[in-house]
Amino acid sequence: MFRRTFLAAALAAGTVMPVSAHHDGDTFANAGITVSHAYTVAGSATAHAIEVFVTIENASDTAVTLTAAEIDFAAPGVFQAPTVDDQGVLAVRDIAAVEIAAGQTLTMQPGGIHIVFNDVQQPLAPGDHFHAHLDFADLGEIEIEVEVERADEQEHQHDDLG
Repeated sequence: MFRRTFLAAALAAGTVMPVSAHHDGDTFANAGITVSHAYTVAGSATAHAIEVFVTIENASDTAVTLTAAEIDFAAPGVFQAPTVDDQGVLAVRDIAAVEIAAGQTLTMQPGGIHIVFNDVQQPLAPGDHFHAHLDFADLGEIEIEVEVERADEQEHQHDDLG
C-alpha cells in the first residue's frame, strides 16, 4: 500500500515540477499532447543502456497513458520510477505505463520517472540526435527527436528542476 501511495505521489509530483528546459528543443504534438525537451546523456562507447527524459504536456480534457517507447537501435523502452517499499527502502522499479492527468505536465528527469532502453546497439556522442516513438493508449504514436548531451552539460542545465 505504501509503495503504491509513494508511486502515486511521485507521479503527482512529476506533474507539477517546473518546466525549465535545458534547451529550446523541438516540440512534437498530437491531439492536445505535446512532447518536448527530449534528451539523453552520452555514456561510454560500450554502454548497453540509456535513459531518456522528456516533458509531456497534456492540454486535453482527459488523462492520457504512455504505454510504449521504441528506438531503432535498442530493445523496447522500459518505464521506471522511484518507489519506497514497506521497509522504507527506496528503489527504482519498472512500471507498466505512465499516466498524465488532463491539464497536467510531466517532466521526466534523473532520479524520477524516466525511460530506459537496454541492448543499445550503437554508440551515442554529444550532439547526436535520434528518433524515438512514444505510444499513447487511445491516441497513437508521437515520433520525437532525442538530443544526446554531455554529462556535465546535463548536470549544469538541469540543476533547477528539483
